[in-house]
Amino acid sequence: MAMLWESIGWICTVLLVGGYALVATRRLDARSPTYHVLNLVGAIGLAAYSLYKVAWPQFALNLFWGAVALIGIVIAVVAARRIRGDRLEVETGFDERGVREG
Repeated sequence: MAMLWESIGWICTVLLVGGYALVATRRLDARSPTYHVLNLVGAIGLAAYSLYKVAWPQFALNLFWGAVALIGIVIAVVAARRIRGDRLEVETGFDERGVREG
């Protein structure tokens, strides 16, 4: 069982750091739903892992991180609904999923 929790911890760490790396290298827009979903899933997994390890500061951090990601998803969905049309344009150089074109 310990190996399962360690795997969850590492996978979710990769999701959080990987999402940030994609934004930092401009392969993903920080306003894209994809980025926020990576953060939300990573935060939920790390919050669960923190509970398993009884690490309260890390648990609180990941709850906060997940709440911020959830707010980002809601904002992205509301913005997408307002833009309706043939093509959703998030920003020049990014497609509708927030991924850099070309």
